[in-house]
Amino acid sequence: MINNISFNLVKRSQPKSRLAAPPAEPDVPTQQDIDELFSERITPETDLPPMQPLFQMFDVPCFYRGEIVADCGKAKSGKTFFLSILMAACLTMKVLALERYRDKDFTESTDASPLRVLWIDTEQSQQSTQEILKDRIIPLSGIDPQASGLNDQFYAFNLRGQGFDKRQKMVEVGLRTLKPDICIIDGVKDLMNDINDAVQATLIMEKLMALAKETNCCIVCVLHQNKAEQDRNMRGSIGTELTNKAFEVFQCDVIEDSGTFKVTQTYSRKQKMRRKLYYRVNDRGLPYETADFQEQPRDDLGRWTSQKPREAVAFDLKWDTFNQEYILHDDASGSYEWNLRKLFEDAMEGRPSRPFRHFMAATLKLSHIVSPRYFYHLVEEGVARNIIDKASHPGTQETYVEIHQETLFSGAEDEKEVPF
Repeated sequence: MINNISFNLVKRSQPKSRLAAPPAEPDVPTQQDIDELFSERITPETDLPPMQPLFQMFDVPCFYRGEIVADCGKAKSGKTFFLSILMAACLTMKVLALERYRDKDFTESTDASPLRVLWIDTEQSQQSTQEILKDRIIPLSGIDPQASGLNDQFYAFNLRGQGFDKRQKMVEVGLRTLKPDICIIDGVKDLMNDINDAVQATLIMEKLMALAKETNCCIVCVLHQNKAEQDRNMRGSIGTELTNKAFEVFQCDVIEDSGTFKVTQTYSRKQKMRRKLYYRVNDRGLPYETADFQEQPRDDLGRWTSQKPREAVAFDLKWDTFNQEYILHDDASGSYEWNLRKLFEDAMEGRPSRPFRHFMAATLKLSHIVSPRYFYHLVEEGVARNIIDKASHPGTQETYVEIHQETLFSGAEDEKEVPF
């Protein structure tokens, strides 16, 4: 008995012989795989259709077919008002500063047909959706609400009462069935059950990009920004994906205690819109365009700065306290001015775009300026003289400075993509 136990212990302690696993075979691509890859190849000779903007604002093309556009802002910042302006412009030629795109071959008789609109509203009640359509969009467009064909051009659906998975399906059905020119999804976060689910966010954005390309439709996604005053990022993982994938981003703001709303194009992959749209709302609840509103400016840390005009800012600084390399001195009058182009070009150190904090540090070092307030004054002057411009990074919202070419702006110059 003891011998048997000992034998069993020895037997169990000995390692079992294992056959060596055969090496894994490499995943050899099939000819179909190769064909699919090369079908997406782009060369200088690839015959591609030109990009088609649906609108222009301040003579800058915007809202391109086959692309995703983001409309963002804080709560009650005028996002739906801007959408109303956009949708009304689809039914006519121009509403406020937003007008239908006109190329060089435009003729009133052939290119003035209304655009087909698909509006998916997931946030408001059915009554609110109907009121906006009847009392704002149609009056803004100036068309007869009883006009024949209106119901064949404008499709509004309220999906507030549906689940997120059903909403996804309905959006897909609407795009493929109606084949609209432009689709408004207000709001895109309601196509998912968790706004911070990165996997869901990626899948939704991939699906929308595929649908935009397939249907040749411009899809406008509406999303709130984070609640913190200085945080301009769009909410959640879906906000991160939308920021990364959007062709353009429009930001809506309401200027405190003024009754004035502002729309800013904060990012574009093509031509940047430097002017902003300012509007107010009349006693009928309809927006109307106003002149540029002189809101109190903030510095790059979000702090309020002086609202005095540039010529009223007295710094009482002498020219000989600065680096004379950047000073243009008039011996006859004793006055001086900065050679801002040389100073700012040197501060950029050969870069077309640079983070504002790096640009500031380099400028202060080169110029011997010690007052940040005076530096900000010169930056404003540089922007006014079209030497530099400030822009926000679409992902981090960090402020960047761009240097302009010495020649005056042209259309070709404007179309350069911001090098983020």
